[in-house]
Amino acid sequence: MNITLQRISLPEIGFWLILVSYLLLMFSSPMPIKIGMIEIAMGIGLTIGVSLSVFSFVARKDGNLILPTLCIVYFLLTPFLIGVARGNSSSDIARDIVPLMFMTVLPLILSQNRSAPHLRALLVTILAVGLVSALQFHIAIVQNLGSMDSYISRFSPLSAVSENGVSKLALMLRLVKLDIANYAISLLKCQDPAVLFTAIYLLCLGLGLVLIKPRRLFLGLLALGGGAFCVYEFSALGMRAFDGLTLLALIIYALHLVRVRKLPVGNLIVAGILGLLLTYTQIINFAGQMWAKNQVLGSTHRLEELYAAFNSISESVITLLFGIGWGGVLANPIYGGETTRFTHSLISFWLLKTGLVGFAMLVLFVILLFRRIDLSGIWTSGHRLAVFLAAFAAITIGLIFEPTYKMLSFGMVVGLLLAELALPPAPHVQPVGRC
Repeated sequence: MNITLQRISLPEIGFWLILVSYLLLMFSSPMPIKIGMIEIAMGIGLTIGVSLSVFSFVARKDGNLILPTLCIVYFLLTPFLIGVARGNSSSDIARDIVPLMFMTVLPLILSQNRSAPHLRALLVTILAVGLVSALQFHIAIVQNLGSMDSYISRFSPLSAVSENGVSKLALMLRLVKLDIANYAISLLKCQDPAVLFTAIYLLCLGLGLVLIKPRRLFLGLLALGGGAFCVYEFSALGMRAFDGLTLLALIIYALHLVRVRKLPVGNLIVAGILGLLLTYTQIINFAGQMWAKNQVLGSTHRLEELYAAFNSISESVITLLFGIGWGGVLANPIYGGETTRFTHSLISFWLLKTGLVGFAMLVLFVILLFRRIDLSGIWTSGHRLAVFLAAFAAITIGLIFEPTYKMLSFGMVVGLLLAELALPPAPHVQPVGRC
């Protein structure tokens, strides 16, 4: 027993604490209304796990971690001091700093855990959170409205369009006595980056297993079912970017199966036709909804929000260079000029809070994180390609479309991508889901 305990290092304990704490998200929300015991446990677990890993970095004096660490220190201190000097709300400052840890510290820590057991555990954890989050959204809708079909017919994406400053969706929710707060929580569950990652990874995994490894047909069908379930849930919300990136990922993965795995094109065509026959009705319904939503909402004012953020920091040279600090608010055009702490894009959020200097530091930080990745093994490994495509989609959504309160899953996905691509290809090792 003593020998076993001696082999458990501080970063090892920290890694598993982070995973266990992240799993608690299944019992909470990306943006909980109230802080309860689950949220406190998550916070404590993540803090201790991160601290143990950081101490190990300091102890081993890894020169490659100095510059990324200095970037994180800058992100923490400079916008914090500016926020305090400007008199920003202390609670808003705290709510901005927490996503900062998720987005920067977690990827840096997780990228150092490159062993096969660590990669498998991290992947399975993200998939579990993604599947459970989609299931929780589904259960919440069924419990309140009877079925997802009822939700789709009564609360189409166009229902969120406001008239005279009043949300039609909010009015309809009141009419059916559906708790708006609970609806919002379950909606955030389905929008979690882990759900998109899970959908794409499982669809790619299932497609490869069914078409390349018939002996693992049952496992492949289970993976396809799980991925399709996630797609169905976020498609019901009219999430155009999620669907578009999922379709793009499947096309790229299908080309990989044909060119690298030597799958006969005829087999792929037959599989595609069968898939279309099984999902034809839903595809037509969702496509019609999304086209109508695109005609009404367009880009949903993301560009206007970015312009408003830049306009806010242009009030002086100081704010242009260093932003309005953590806790700063924006007169958000998406909400008719009402002030919000967040924006719907990481780019506009970071520019608003940290200014041009902070944004330049973020670019440097990203370069430092991704400079050691190895892309050579992606196209020869079905598993690695699936991870890359799923993570690429989740990261794209986080950069362009999603508010920062979903950065916990975002950071976990980025960490998995960095760790997976930094591991040299090993044909004799069979990671989870290799196909």
